[in-house]
Amino acid sequence: MQKLGIVIATYNEAGNLPRLVEALEGLVLTMELRIFVVDDSSPDGTSAVAEALVSQYGNISLITRPGKLGLGSAIRSGLAEALSEGRDYLLTMDADLSHDPQDVPRLLEAAVGEDVELVQASRYMKGGGVAEWGWWRRSKSELANLLCRWLLGSPREATTNFRVYSRRAAQMVVEESRARDYEFQPECLLIAMRHGLRIVEVPIIFTGRAEGKSKLGMVQNVRWLWFFVGALFFYRLRIGRYSRVR
Repeated sequence: MQKLGIVIATYNEAGNLPRLVEALEGLVLTMELRIFVVDDSSPDGTSAVAEALVSQYGNISLITRPGKLGLGSAIRSGLAEALSEGRDYLLTMDADLSHDPQDVPRLLEAAVGEDVELVQASRYMKGGGVAEWGWWRRSKSELANLLCRWLLGSPREATTNFRVYSRRAAQMVVEESRARDYEFQPECLLIAMRHGLRIVEVPIIFTGRAEGKSKLGMVQNVRWLWFFVGALFFYRLRIGRYSRVR
Protein backbone atom coordinates (compact mmCIF):
# COMPACT_ATOMS: atom_id res chain seq x y z
CA MET A 1 0.00 0.00 0.00
CA GLN A 2 1.27 3.45 -0.88
CA LYS A 3 1.94 5.89 1.94
CA LEU A 4 0.41 9.36 2.25
CA GLY A 5 1.73 12.14 4.42
CA ILE A 6 -0.48 15.16 5.15
CA VAL A 7 1.49 18.20 6.31
CA ILE A 8 -0.37 20.81 8.36
CA ALA A 9 1.42 23.96 9.54
CA THR A 10 -0.22 25.53 12.61
CA TYR A 11 -0.04 28.76 14.54
CA ASN A 12 -2.87 29.51 16.99
CA GLU A 13 -5.15 26.80 15.58
CA ALA A 14 -6.16 25.09 18.83
CA GLY A 15 -9.84 25.49 18.00
CA ASN A 16 -9.61 24.25 14.42
CA LEU A 17 -7.04 21.45 14.54
CA PRO A 18 -9.19 18.78 16.29
CA ARG A 19 -12.02 19.27 13.79
CA LEU A 20 -9.64 19.04 10.85
CA VAL A 21 -7.89 15.93 12.15
CA GLU A 22 -11.19 14.22 12.93
CA ALA A 23 -12.38 14.87 9.38
CA LEU A 24 -9.13 13.58 7.85
CA GLU A 25 -9.11 10.47 10.01
CA GLY A 26 -12.67 9.75 8.88
CA LEU A 27 -11.81 9.71 5.17
CA VAL A 28 -11.85 6.45 3.27
CA LEU A 29 -8.45 6.39 1.57
CA THR A 30 -6.55 3.83 -0.47
CA MET A 31 -3.25 4.94 1.06
CA GLU A 32 -1.77 4.53 4.51
CA LEU A 33 -2.21 7.89 6.25
CA ARG A 34 0.14 9.76 8.54
CA ILE A 35 -0.41 13.39 9.55
CA PHE A 36 2.51 15.72 10.25
CA VAL A 37 1.61 18.74 12.37
CA VAL A 38 4.22 21.51 12.43
CA ASP A 39 3.52 24.03 15.19
CA ASP A 40 5.53 27.19 15.79
CA SER A 41 5.04 27.24 19.59
CA SER A 42 1.55 28.72 19.31
CA PRO A 43 0.68 30.79 22.39
CA ASP A 44 -2.88 29.44 22.34
CA GLY A 45 -1.71 25.92 23.21
CA THR A 46 -2.00 24.32 19.77
CA SER A 47 0.97 22.03 20.55
CA ALA A 48 -0.80 20.65 23.63
CA VAL A 49 -3.90 20.01 21.54
CA ALA A 50 -1.77 18.27 18.92
CA GLU A 51 -0.10 16.11 21.58
CA ALA A 52 -3.52 14.91 22.70
CA LEU A 53 -4.37 14.04 19.10
CA VAL A 54 -1.10 12.12 18.78
CA SER A 55 -2.15 9.96 21.72
CA GLN A 56 -5.71 9.58 20.45
CA TYR A 57 -4.99 8.51 16.88
CA GLY A 58 -1.48 7.08 16.86
CA ASN A 59 -0.70 8.11 13.25
CA ILE A 60 0.21 11.74 13.90
CA SER A 61 3.70 13.22 14.19
CA LEU A 62 4.15 16.57 15.96
CA ILE A 63 7.02 18.88 15.13
CA THR A 64 7.23 21.79 17.58
CA ARG A 65 9.50 24.65 16.55
CA PRO A 66 10.88 27.35 18.88
CA GLY A 67 8.90 30.28 17.49
CA LYS A 68 6.96 31.72 14.58
CA LEU A 69 9.35 31.03 11.70
CA GLY A 70 6.92 31.35 8.79
CA LEU A 71 4.39 29.25 6.92
CA GLY A 72 6.72 28.25 4.11
CA SER A 73 9.46 27.28 6.52
CA ALA A 74 6.98 25.17 8.50
CA ILE A 75 5.68 23.34 5.44
CA ARG A 76 9.22 22.68 4.25
CA SER A 77 10.06 21.16 7.65
CA GLY A 78 6.96 18.98 7.48
CA LEU A 79 7.73 17.81 3.96
CA ALA A 80 11.29 16.91 4.97
CA GLU A 81 10.02 14.87 7.93
CA ALA A 82 7.42 13.11 5.79
CA LEU A 83 10.05 12.25 3.19
CA SER A 84 12.34 10.86 5.88
CA GLU A 85 9.51 8.54 6.93
CA GLY A 86 9.10 7.15 3.43
CA ARG A 87 5.86 8.80 2.32
CA ASP A 88 5.05 8.27 -1.39
CA TYR A 89 2.66 11.22 -1.71
CA LEU A 90 2.68 14.40 0.35
CA LEU A 91 -0.37 16.62 0.70
CA THR A 92 -0.25 20.09 2.25
CA MET A 93 -3.27 22.02 3.50
CA ASP A 94 -4.25 24.80 5.88
CA ALA A 95 -5.29 24.08 9.46
CA ASP A 96 -8.15 26.59 9.52
CA LEU A 97 -10.70 24.45 7.64
CA SER A 98 -10.64 26.72 4.60
CA HIS A 99 -9.53 23.62 2.69
CA ASP A 100 -12.28 21.02 2.74
CA PRO A 101 -10.99 17.59 3.84
CA GLN A 102 -13.64 16.02 1.62
CA ASP A 103 -11.64 17.26 -1.39
CA VAL A 104 -8.59 15.21 -0.39
CA PRO A 105 -9.66 12.00 -2.20
CA ARG A 106 -10.21 13.94 -5.45
CA LEU A 107 -6.75 15.46 -5.25
CA LEU A 108 -5.20 12.07 -4.57
CA GLU A 109 -7.08 10.51 -7.47
CA ALA A 110 -5.56 13.11 -9.78
CA ALA A 111 -2.12 12.62 -8.24
CA VAL A 112 -1.91 8.97 -9.27
CA GLY A 113 -2.52 9.86 -12.91
CA GLU A 114 0.09 9.16 -15.55
CA ASP A 115 3.23 11.30 -15.17
CA VAL A 116 1.53 13.64 -12.66
CA GLU A 117 4.01 15.12 -10.19
CA LEU A 118 2.01 17.91 -8.55
CA VAL A 119 -1.73 18.44 -8.12
CA GLN A 120 -2.85 22.00 -7.37
CA ALA A 121 -6.27 22.66 -5.86
CA SER A 122 -7.67 25.64 -7.76
CA ARG A 123 -10.22 28.30 -6.92
CA TYR A 124 -9.74 29.97 -10.28
CA MET A 125 -10.72 27.33 -12.82
CA LYS A 126 -14.12 26.10 -13.98
CA GLY A 127 -15.88 24.47 -11.04
CA GLY A 128 -13.79 26.30 -8.42
CA GLY A 129 -14.65 29.31 -6.32
CA VAL A 130 -14.45 31.17 -3.02
CA ALA A 131 -17.10 31.37 -0.31
CA GLU A 132 -17.41 33.72 2.68
CA TRP A 133 -14.87 36.30 1.52
CA GLY A 134 -15.39 40.04 1.19
CA TRP A 135 -14.81 41.75 -2.14
CA TRP A 136 -11.47 43.28 -1.05
CA ARG A 137 -9.82 40.02 -0.05
CA ARG A 138 -11.26 38.24 -3.06
CA SER A 139 -9.95 40.96 -5.38
CA LYS A 140 -6.44 40.80 -3.90
CA SER A 141 -6.34 37.03 -4.31
CA GLU A 142 -7.62 37.14 -7.88
CA LEU A 143 -5.09 39.84 -8.81
CA ALA A 144 -2.19 37.93 -7.27
CA ASN A 145 -3.08 34.80 -9.22
CA LEU A 146 -3.61 36.69 -12.46
CA LEU A 147 -0.17 38.28 -12.12
CA CYS A 148 1.43 34.90 -11.46
CA ARG A 149 -0.25 33.38 -14.48
CA TRP A 150 0.33 36.24 -16.92
CA LEU A 151 3.85 37.20 -15.91
CA LEU A 152 5.30 33.94 -14.55
CA GLY A 153 3.32 31.47 -16.63
CA SER A 154 2.11 29.61 -13.52
CA PRO A 155 -1.11 27.59 -13.21
CA ARG A 156 -4.39 29.47 -12.70
CA GLU A 157 -3.99 28.95 -8.94
CA ALA A 158 -0.65 29.73 -7.33
CA THR A 159 -1.37 31.13 -3.88
CA THR A 160 -2.94 28.30 -1.90
CA ASN A 161 -0.94 25.41 -0.49
CA PHE A 162 -3.74 22.84 -0.87
CA ARG A 163 -1.83 20.50 -3.17
CA VAL A 164 -0.35 17.02 -3.54
CA TYR A 165 3.31 16.41 -4.34
CA SER A 166 4.85 13.25 -5.65
CA ARG A 167 7.85 12.15 -3.64
CA ARG A 168 10.10 13.42 -6.42
CA ALA A 169 8.46 16.86 -6.51
CA ALA A 170 8.50 17.20 -2.72
CA GLN A 171 12.21 16.36 -2.63
CA MET A 172 12.91 19.12 -5.16
CA VAL A 173 10.93 21.61 -3.09
CA VAL A 174 12.73 20.71 0.14
CA GLU A 175 16.13 21.01 -1.51
CA GLU A 176 15.57 24.12 -3.61
CA SER A 177 12.94 26.33 -1.95
CA ARG A 178 14.10 29.28 0.11
CA ALA A 179 10.89 31.21 0.80
CA ARG A 180 9.92 31.68 4.43
CA ASP A 181 6.28 32.75 4.34
CA TYR A 182 3.37 32.78 1.89
CA GLU A 183 5.65 33.32 -1.09
CA PHE A 184 6.54 29.64 -0.62
CA GLN A 185 3.28 28.75 -2.37
CA PRO A 186 4.12 30.10 -5.87
CA GLU A 187 7.80 29.28 -5.39
CA CYS A 188 7.03 25.55 -5.20
CA LEU A 189 5.12 25.70 -8.47
CA LEU A 190 7.97 27.55 -10.16
CA ILE A 191 10.43 24.92 -8.96
CA ALA A 192 8.25 22.20 -10.46
CA MET A 193 7.95 24.19 -13.68
CA ARG A 194 11.70 24.67 -13.90
CA HIS A 195 12.16 20.90 -13.81
CA GLY A 196 9.43 20.32 -16.40
CA LEU A 197 7.19 18.39 -14.01
CA ARG A 198 3.58 17.84 -15.00
CA ILE A 199 1.13 19.88 -12.90
CA VAL A 200 -2.61 19.16 -12.85
CA GLU A 201 -5.24 21.51 -11.41
CA VAL A 202 -8.40 20.31 -9.64
CA PRO A 203 -11.26 22.73 -8.82
CA ILE A 204 -12.20 23.39 -5.20
CA ILE A 205 -14.45 25.73 -3.26
CA PHE A 206 -12.35 27.67 -0.76
CA THR A 207 -14.10 28.75 2.46
CA GLY A 208 -13.09 31.45 4.94
CA ARG A 209 -11.40 30.18 8.10
CA ALA A 210 -13.65 28.60 10.74
CA GLU A 211 -12.06 30.28 13.79
CA GLY A 212 -9.28 32.77 14.49
CA LYS A 213 -7.76 35.51 12.36
CA SER A 214 -5.87 35.48 9.09
CA LYS A 215 -2.09 35.60 9.54
CA LEU A 216 -1.43 37.34 6.23
CA GLY A 217 -0.29 40.78 7.37
CA MET A 218 1.74 43.68 5.98
CA VAL A 219 5.13 41.99 6.47
CA GLN A 220 3.96 38.88 4.60
CA ASN A 221 2.53 41.03 1.80
CA VAL A 222 5.84 42.85 1.39
CA ARG A 223 7.77 39.56 1.33
CA TRP A 224 5.38 38.19 -1.29
CA LEU A 225 5.80 41.28 -3.50
CA TRP A 226 9.58 41.13 -3.18
CA PHE A 227 9.55 37.45 -4.13
CA PHE A 228 7.32 38.13 -7.11
CA VAL A 229 9.64 40.82 -8.50
CA GLY A 230 12.62 38.51 -8.12
CA ALA A 231 10.77 35.57 -9.64
CA LEU A 232 9.72 37.66 -12.61
CA PHE A 233 13.36 37.95 -13.61
CA PHE A 234 14.87 34.74 -12.25
CA TYR A 235 12.24 32.15 -13.18
CA ARG A 236 10.38 33.76 -16.08
CA LEU A 237 13.49 34.29 -18.16
CA ARG A 238 14.52 30.66 -17.67
CA ILE A 239 11.17 28.91 -18.03
CA GLY A 240 9.11 30.90 -20.47
CA ARG A 241 5.36 30.38 -20.46
CA TYR A 242 4.56 27.06 -18.88
CA SER A 243 2.35 24.84 -21.02
CA ARG A 244 2.13 21.54 -19.15
CA VAL A 245 -0.66 22.49 -16.75
CA ARG A 246 -3.78 20.38 -17.32
